[in-house]
Amino acid sequence: IGSVKEGMALLNDEIEEGVSWPFEEPLDEEGFKNYFLSHDAFSVRTFGASDEGERLAGIFYIKPNFPGRCSHVCNGGFITQPSLRGKGIGKTMGKAFLHFAKKLGYKSSLFNLVFANNVPSIKLWESLGFVKLAVIPNAGTLKGSRECVDAIQFYCGFDGFDSDKGLWIS
Repeated sequence: IGSVKEGMALLNDEIEEGVSWPFEEPLDEEGFKNYFLSHDAFSVRTFGASDEGERLAGIFYIKPNFPGRCSHVCNGGFITQPSLRGKGIGKTMGKAFLHFAKKLGYKSSLFNLVFANNVPSIKLWESLGFVKLAVIPNAGTLKGSRECVDAIQFYCGFDGFDSDKGLWIS
């Protein structure tokens, strides 16, 4: 994932913002490693002009959503650098997630909590073939809101996905 501190800062900024992750308090380094780096974690980096150098664009993880007999169903968590949102970084990470999740032996993915206010995330997962499986009413109390927000669960089976070509096959 590159620098642990860099990834941890990106996640903690999202936690502090309070509108896309369920945590209420920032994670220390041990907490970040235990949560985000417990299985497979990846980073996307950009390379700009010589004065800009290499820069963290986004991070994501892939890990089992459930233990034992259900560990073939994975989960993922994604964060794009705020200044780079809307530039295709999320889609790049989403496609990489599909590729690596299948290569790692997972059969499907279930995202447990995509808050209904996170429209870019909802559009991204739908564009990559994920389906809305369920809505959890009043799932989260997000920062700055008195009302609870719904969360959507997204599912994607990998049977029809060719991870070598990065394509869905009919």
